[in-house]
Amino acid sequence: MALVSLTRLDLSKGMRVFWLLLAILPASASDPLSQTSVRGAELESAHRWQEAADLYRSALEQANRRDSRFWLLTSLAEVEFDRRSYAQSERWLNQAAKTIEGLPVTAPEHARLLNALGTLHLVQGNLIAAELELSHAVELGKSTAPPEDRAAALHNLAAVEMHRNRLAEAAAHETQALAIWRERFGERHGYVMKAWISLSSVEGLRGNWQAAAQSLERALSISPSDEALWNYAIVLDKLNRHEAKAIRQRRHTPVVTPLPLVDVNALSRRDALAVTSR
Repeated sequence: MALVSLTRLDLSKGMRVFWLLLAILPASASDPLSQTSVRGAELESAHRWQEAADLYRSALEQANRRDSRFWLLTSLAEVEFDRRSYAQSERWLNQAAKTIEGLPVTAPEHARLLNALGTLHLVQGNLIAAELELSHAVELGKSTAPPEDRAAALHNLAAVEMHRNRLAEAAAHETQALAIWRERFGERHGYVMKAWISLSSVEGLRGNWQAAAQSLERALSISPSDEALWNYAIVLDKLNRHEAKAIRQRRHTPVVTPLPLVDVNALSRRDALAVTSR
């Protein structure tokens, strides 16, 4: 997934921002649907997108419950999002919207759909639509959505604000998302790492390279991910520190690797979660 251009302070050369497109499995999900979730996560982790899509389509043909159909449709949207078929992703989301017509506005599905649409419009460069949808998702999430849903919307809203050069707001929203994920998942979860990486991008855009370095060191203490290493090398260049070359050599993927989506499948492997996510 290509990074939407960040032109200030040379961040267009490669510092990375991450987006979340969450598909939450219904709490009442039957065993077959839970099995579909597990198998789908495996296929997506292996980037076997077509097999994952076929799995979800097959399950959709058998699904009668509204919440199950909503989850399967948003799962299909996420597969297409991952392989950058954005028009098809939007078609699946439009079908998902039809399944929740008539639900109260406070139903958490509305916030999840807004987050998904806002994320899609963000990567398409439609920042005005993305901000409207994500702001609405954040507001709905205050009272209706699980905290991790609200954190995802805050995280994505911060990305929009970075692109619109509203850096104080971006920093505040990313910090809120980080606090929620640290409380919900602990200090070493992948989402916490991604939030530290994105916070470093905000700090870099503000010219605070020392703070950006500290955020990336927090991310790297969780996992030496290619994304964190790539950002860290850029920040070290800005600080005129000679370790940048060695940091780049630690990366496993070439510079041209497209930006990955945050791995929402990791949530499904946490036994203590109140909700099950892909």
